[in-house]
Parts: sequence; structure tokens; C-alpha cells
Amino acid sequence: MNKMHWGLLASAAAVCVPAMAGAAAPTLSDVLVNSGITASGYVDASYVEGFNKGSALGGSGVGGRAFDTSADTFTFNQAALNIGYQPTEGFGGFVNVIAGQDAKYVNASYGDGTSTFSLAQAYAQYATGNLTVIAGRFVTLAGYEVINSTLDTNISRSLLFQNLEPLVHTGVRASYKFGDPLTVYLGLNNSAVSGDGIDENHQKTLEAGGLFTPSKAISVGLYEYYGFDGGSGSGTTTVKTSFTDLTASWQITDPLSVAVNADYKKFFSSGDVGGAQAYGVAGYVNYAFLSNLKGSLRGEYLKYSDSSGYSEHDNEVTLTLDYSPAASFDVLGEFRLDGSSNDIYPNPGTDGSFKGQESDVAIKAIWKFGTPTGS
Repeated sequence: MNKMHWGLLASAAAVCVPAMAGAAAPTLSDVLVNSGITASGYVDASYVEGFNKGSALGGSGVGGRAFDTSADTFTFNQAALNIGYQPTEGFGGFVNVIAGQDAKYVNASYGDGTSTFSLAQAYAQYATGNLTVIAGRFVTLAGYEVINSTLDTNISRSLLFQNLEPLVHTGVRASYKFGDPLTVYLGLNNSAVSGDGIDENHQKTLEAGGLFTPSKAISVGLYEYYGFDGGSGSGTTTVKTSFTDLTASWQITDPLSVAVNADYKKFFSSGDVGGAQAYGVAGYVNYAFLSNLKGSLRGEYLKYSDSSGYSEHDNEVTLTLDYSPAASFDVLGEFRLDGSSNDIYPNPGTDGSFKGQESDVAIKAIWKFGTPTGS
């Protein structure tokens, strides 16, 4: 090769090297997007100041709550990671893991209420046309509020969420879209009202319902869980149960939306809880004052009664403000007032007694990342 050829090669190399140096390597986000895999998550921590500092709950607890049971302390609620591959055709799956204090209450459905790590959801998926089938562990269809704190408008969960609604199910669920307005669901799960992952009897629970969205502004969901709870061993009672859930929302204007959630739960069989029933309704008014400042007002009522003659009426009002200094970060502040016909809340003092009213304030910070997927 003569000097001219070497010169041409050197010139070509000089041109190519800067171009090669300027070509950026694909990021992890690029790889995930191109592969169809989505990843997202959030970190959630809070502080609750309870005004009922009674000795009944150790002087540092709030009664009648789902997750935020500790008061006068900082609480690491959830660190969540969601990974999904959910194509519109073919096989896929979704995994949702959470760590933190909230995981204890999710795990309680699976017989372990102590671990601060929970595999909240893990299911395989198959989609073809308008039909999607999932099998494994997944969140319930019922309720306006969910485990995922980034999707709730308040810090604390509702009385319905705590007392009437299951959290997760283990089984199989099929959904079919009849065009844009209607999606119907049919499933078979291990347990009805409690949502137990460990089945203590041979009977299963039927899950059926539908989501009607006549427009982008209006949605109505109606779901029924009918089955059996309880064990089949010596000294245990299998209880036939029915749980009905109605959720409706309306985006009235761009800043203003309203929602309502109504539940009815019935135990039909004889036994310790035979003849028991509970029903309740929660209403929500959500308003965006600014693009980064929102408010939510929740009010609800719940009634429980059983064959022994016991009855209880509970209510609560919650006001929450949500400020987002950045798209990925939220700071929420809340005031909540609970009341009951019975003395179920810790009474201020050291005598271990209870009273019929409770109030508290709370603050929560949530940092989010990735593109949300799944439930």
C-alpha cells in the first residue's frame, strides 16, 4: 500500500472517529422501551400526629386505620418497584414488590403480618384481541382507593378500604373489552371478603363485574365477590359471603372532579360471624387550585351489625392538600376527624380507656420514578 492509500485511510479515520465518539450509548430507559418492558416505582414516607394520646394503644397509635397506625413518629411506608411486560397480543407479566411498614398489612392476607417486604402482585398475562387473562396474585377490583399511594388523593385510607374491601386476590381473572365503553371481568379466587392468599377451604370465590366509561369524564364500576371464607378444619366454620362494590367518578371540569364508593358485605352462614353485615359509602371532592396544588375532601359513613345484637356506626371527614414542587415529587398535608357510636378510639390519659372520637394531622412525601404500569 503506497503513501497515497495510507493518507486516504488516515483521512477517513479522522472523519469517522469524531462521529463514533459522538454516538451515545443507549440508556437503560432506551433498552427497556425498545424491549417493551416498563419499570416504575416510588418511595413514600410520612409523619402522623395523633391527638388521642391514650395508653390503650401505647400512647403512640391511632385506631381504626389500614396502614398509618403509628402516631408521633416518622414512618417509612412503602418503597415500591413495578416491572411489567404487557403486550396487547401474546404472553406477558407484571411484578409489584413493596418494602416498608405497609407491607405488613398486605402480608397479613397471606398469613404473615410481620414482614416489611411483600410481593404484592405477581401474575402472568395472555392477551389476544379484546380478551386479557391474568393468573397469579393481583390487586382487587373493588374500591376507589388502592395500595399504591401515588394513585390516592388522601394520605390515610378510607374506612371502606380498611373494614370492607379486600386488598389482593390469588387466582385467575379474565377481562373482555366491548369497545371503548365497557369492560367486563370474570374470575375465580381463593377467598372472598378477606382476600386470603392461603385457601383454608375447598370452595372458591367468584369474581364478576364491569367497568362502564361512556366518556373520558365518567366511569362507573360494579363488582361482586361471592364465595366462602374460613377454614374446614376442626373447630372452624366456613362462612358463605357476598361482597358488592360500586365506584363512580365524574370529571366535571378540568380542575373539579367528584367520586363515590359504596360497599355492602354480608355473611350468610351460621357461626361466630353468622348474620353479620356491613355497608358504607364514601364521597370525594377533588379540586386542582393550580397545576401543582390540589385539594381533596373525603367524607364517609359505615355501619356494622351482627346476629349477637352488636352494632356500630362509624364516620370520618378528611381534608388533604397535595403540593408538587416537581413532577416526580409530592408533599401532602392532611387533617382527619373520626367518630363512632361506640368507644373504639384511645382516650387521652393513662387508664387504658377508649372514647368515640379521634383526630390527627399528617404529612407525607412521595418521590416517583419511571412510567407507571399495571395496577
